[in-house]
Amino acid sequence: MDKILIAGIKTCGKHGVLAFEREYPQIFTVDMELWVDNSKSYLSDDLQDTVNYAGVYDIVKSVIEAQSFMLIERLSYVIIEKVFVYDSRIQRIKIRTMKNKAPLVGQFDYAGVEIEKTRDTVLIQDAGTKVSITPDVSTCTGAEAKPDAGYKAVLSLGSNIGDRKQNIQKALEMLTTSAGINILNKSKLYETEPVGYVDQEKFYNAAILVETTLNPFELRIKTKDIENNLGRKKTFRWGPRLIDIDIIAYEGCMINTNGLTLPHKEYMQRAFVLKPISDMPDAVAVAGLNMALIEKMTCCADDYHGLKYLGPL
Repeated sequence: MDKILIAGIKTCGKHGVLAFEREYPQIFTVDMELWVDNSKSYLSDDLQDTVNYAGVYDIVKSVIEAQSFMLIERLSYVIIEKVFVYDSRIQRIKIRTMKNKAPLVGQFDYAGVEIEKTRDTVLIQDAGTKVSITPDVSTCTGAEAKPDAGYKAVLSLGSNIGDRKQNIQKALEMLTTSAGINILNKSKLYETEPVGYVDQEKFYNAAILVETTLNPFELRIKTKDIENNLGRKKTFRWGPRLIDIDIIAYEGCMINTNGLTLPHKEYMQRAFVLKPISDMPDAVAVAGLNMALIEKMTCCADDYHGLKYLGPL
């Protein structure tokens, strides 16, 4: 197993037990070690065959700058979670998070923690193990649990068969009339190039933010029912589809099973998902990102140059 090193990431954040630490930014320094199989990149010399260091760097900065935690232990763990989700090839992570000017009496260089985790101890690997269906203190990334209220979720919609805009609109109508689902916001409509299998029609894509009382698995069943009711036929991976409804993120949840992975494992690399989400700042927050990061990631995605704005949905 190879090791990727990213050392000396410096950025400012509001983290600490004391009130002033969560009001005024302090400097944090982060070192990361990522264990990954890089054997393909030896021969190909292709960025797609290794972990994109820039994406990892952006995640570290985003978590430190956009969120606030009392403990740097929690801060570090959230970074680990998001980096594992970012690239499935990463198998182990060691992180050193240091506060350069911690409020301690005496002479010292820094105060910090070092945490090392494997993928299977952070992300749940199969449906036979305990999966967090609704957020709680151990799974929330900064948000409080709220068992008596609905949860926010981000959905991505796409179509490249028939009347593509009408297919998406029909899906939205069915979601609107579904019990336990309330559409809070929706993106503009975009045309995008197909990914993976390119010998097919271009896609129309959009995204919505919903509030739902359904748990993630119930929500997934509902979206599959809508796809089937609209006439979607099962094809091959990356193949054409009359309608596609994917759950991209569900507030506070991280799940990895054979049937459902949250956040969606590939959304950070797809402009056809990121661009519509960027139309909705409240959805960007649910996805665990910030506007600067999502805009940068959109421009770096392979399918960005084929993206075309079509108008309101």
